[in-house]
Amino acid sequence: MKALNQLAARVAKALQERFRRIFDLESTGRIVFYSAVVGVVAGLGASAFYVALEYTHHLCLEEIEGYRPPKAGSERKTEADNHYQLPQNWLWVLLVPTAGGLVCGLLVFSLAPEAEGHGTDAMVRAFHRLRGVIRARVPVIKAVASVLTIGTGGSAGREGPIAQIGAGFGSLLATRLKLSDFERRNLMLAGAAGGIGAIFQAPLGGALFVCEVLYSTNAIEFSALVPAVMASVVAYTVFSSIFGHGFAFTPMEKLHFHGFSEIPFYLGFALLCTVVGYLYVGIFYGARDKVFRRLPIPNHLKPALGGFLMGLLALWLPQVMAGGYGWVQLALEDHMEIQMMLMLALAKILATSLTISSGGSGGVFAPSLFIGAMLGGAYGRLCHEYFPQYVPQPEAFVLVGMAGFFAGVAKVPLTSLIMVAEMTGSYELIVPLMLVSMVSVTLLSSHVTLYEEQVPTLIDSPAHLGDFVVDILAHVRVADVYRRDRPVDLIRDRTPLEEVIHRVAHSRNSYFPVVDEHGALVGIFSLSDLRAVLEDDAVYEGIVAMDLATFPVLTVTPEDDLHTALRRMTQKNIDELPVVDPKEPSRVIGMLRRKEVIAAYDQHLARLRAGLATQEPTPQVVGQRS
Repeated sequence: MKALNQLAARVAKALQERFRRIFDLESTGRIVFYSAVVGVVAGLGASAFYVALEYTHHLCLEEIEGYRPPKAGSERKTEADNHYQLPQNWLWVLLVPTAGGLVCGLLVFSLAPEAEGHGTDAMVRAFHRLRGVIRARVPVIKAVASVLTIGTGGSAGREGPIAQIGAGFGSLLATRLKLSDFERRNLMLAGAAGGIGAIFQAPLGGALFVCEVLYSTNAIEFSALVPAVMASVVAYTVFSSIFGHGFAFTPMEKLHFHGFSEIPFYLGFALLCTVVGYLYVGIFYGARDKVFRRLPIPNHLKPALGGFLMGLLALWLPQVMAGGYGWVQLALEDHMEIQMMLMLALAKILATSLTISSGGSGGVFAPSLFIGAMLGGAYGRLCHEYFPQYVPQPEAFVLVGMAGFFAGVAKVPLTSLIMVAEMTGSYELIVPLMLVSMVSVTLLSSHVTLYEEQVPTLIDSPAHLGDFVVDILAHVRVADVYRRDRPVDLIRDRTPLEEVIHRVAHSRNSYFPVVDEHGALVGIFSLSDLRAVLEDDAVYEGIVAMDLATFPVLTVTPEDDLHTALRRMTQKNIDELPVVDPKEPSRVIGMLRRKEVIAAYDQHLARLRAGLATQEPTPQVVGQRS
């Protein structure tokens, strides 16, 4: 019977080890689960933000100003939604955005100054420079300030605030669970992806956006893609279950790409997007740096001034107020004149700069879509008038303009084409969307971007400091580094606490593997774990070694490379790993220390610099340096 039990135990352990090798739940399972949780909160947050924004918009713009902009896409429920009404109370067009800017400025600069401007940049900065940490109050302040800014007519978008709502919860959850900086950054991005994917009903676009927007070149944060997709899908599902599924824009007819004859016109349009994009970024940050920051008035009052100036512009062109999706819908339906679309494109640049660069709160995605759509509508109509046989559907340039323009100024070509396709349900234009987006990004310098916190590549990001030792460490094995002659203190799982303390007191080690009666590894504890128990006032009687241990235990074999070892140390934030027999993974044969890994890296790097890269470090030399 005893032999049968031992056999069953060995089979169970073998199956467990096989399961762990097939399903990497230790390193990826929990982050996917947490991403789903973040997605639920992001979806609910997006829903609450949407309701608050719609209510404020209705109260301030429709009821007070008498301004009823046209509806876009799935917002059209009745025949009355096809009609619009320009503001009737012109005095309120000045006063309402001024009041919204005043309350926004007082709120932001008194409680959370980092919530000013477009929130996506704050998320990018948190990823690169703040270890993914976002203060808990920032998403709340950002959401309220953005509702006030956009709901009172400010020219701003929803992606910035909703990104910070989701990102803030992801950061908070990771901090509460005491996850690593790497996991916190990924959960922060997952939360942002969930919020954006939900409120724009573009789950894939939202996931790609947070991975792509971090860098000003073609770099992508692939490590965040899986949690971002998971959170975005969940958040989108939550949001759609509340408000229903729909498209932000619906073309009047099915738009198509008509072949090679249209390519020159799309290339010309990409060049136009580049020129106007350069102008947009220059005016946006010029207004902030050369106008509003130099004004000798308190920061709290600057958004009110920006709102007032934007109101003056809206007296002439009220279409620039708020997001303007309804006007984009009219451009898609070919109901706007060329001159009007050109004026609105340029006026929207100025309105957005006045609203956000003054310290108002909101995103730049919706304004960029508006500018690109108007630019594309005017360009397409002109091409159609002179070359109708080559440009049979000028409305197609409205959609292509939305993606191509934002791709250039934000450096997110994949996001732009996917998100516009998702927002319109139109995938037939994928070829011109790809062409204009990629050409626009290529032509517009990487230094010209709406997101100034972007860095060029992964190696330029403080978040990836140390990642690029991988190429060196991947060529060094654990067997070349760990000290075989250093004794390992194995502690039996049933060893009483008093004996554990005695063993530890006479040991020079800091980590102590815990084994069962057969010598199989079942856990591990450190001096810090023991100290935490000793500092507790609880009764020590009955405590055994297994009560101190953590499990499952991350291990390495002599054949593993140091990249694998360092990744596992970082994963659990530990300084030593048990080295186990590859044929018997539960038998400990040594311990690998972090300082031994670092010493091996230093030595191998020195050999590379000396031209001796083909020589492997010897255990004796590395051991002496440890």
